[in-house]
Amino acid sequence: MKPIKKQTQRLAKGMLAFALTSAVGSSSLLAQVYTDTLADLINPNGVYSSLTIDDKTFSHFSIVGSGLTSFDPANIIVTAYANNGIEYLSWRGNISFTGGGPSTADLLLNYVVSASAGTIDMIDQAYTGTATGNGLLAITETVATGSFGGTVVGDSQLSNYDLSDPPAEFNDVLNIVPPETLLFVTKDISLAIPNSNLTLVTVSQVTQSFHQVPEPDPMLLGSLVSGLLLMLKFRRPSARK
Repeated sequence: MKPIKKQTQRLAKGMLAFALTSAVGSSSLLAQVYTDTLADLINPNGVYSSLTIDDKTFSHFSIVGSGLTSFDPANIIVTAYANNGIEYLSWRGNISFTGGGPSTADLLLNYVVSASAGTIDMIDQAYTGTATGNGLLAITETVATGSFGGTVVGDSQLSNYDLSDPPAEFNDVLNIVPPETLLFVTKDISLAIPNSNLTLVTVSQVTQSFHQVPEPDPMLLGSLVSGLLLMLKFRRPSARK
């Protein structure tokens, strides 16, 4: 009976440990999503709001729009989340331009991203939208240091053909050279109707992921230094001979 009792106890402990691990993992996963409206983030009182996920902080949101048929910052949901160690920032909502042309509309989305555990070396981009008929859609992004419009360290331009692409395709990747810990990002969404035909151009989602060069592990550096000193210690006698 005793072996059976011990096995039962081990099984109970294992199930309890699994339950605790699952609970912690689930709460951690659920905690890795932060969201607000764009209207709240741009804050009309001039006090910048922010979203923070892992070591990334997104702040200093601002917008400049013109000619859009449908766009309400209160209905644009901005979300910061993490997946497999990569941080994401997304905008969801109706950004559209409809009618006859020739005519154009434009939306500038500005924000600042900072990283505290390494330098950002690449921003991957994905978009969901529609450009019916001869409608045109282009999304230009500029990444600078120092300020908006400062020293440019990366840029890209996407057209109708780049919409809804999966991550890590060539045209969607914006490399940061050199990698930086603080970036000023300007995303320029241009919508155009080139002729008099009734046309709809819309963007419903914009998503970005942030990739970085991690900081060196202090323990690893300590081990490397200790190994180097030990190697030099053993090499000195032979060098004297």
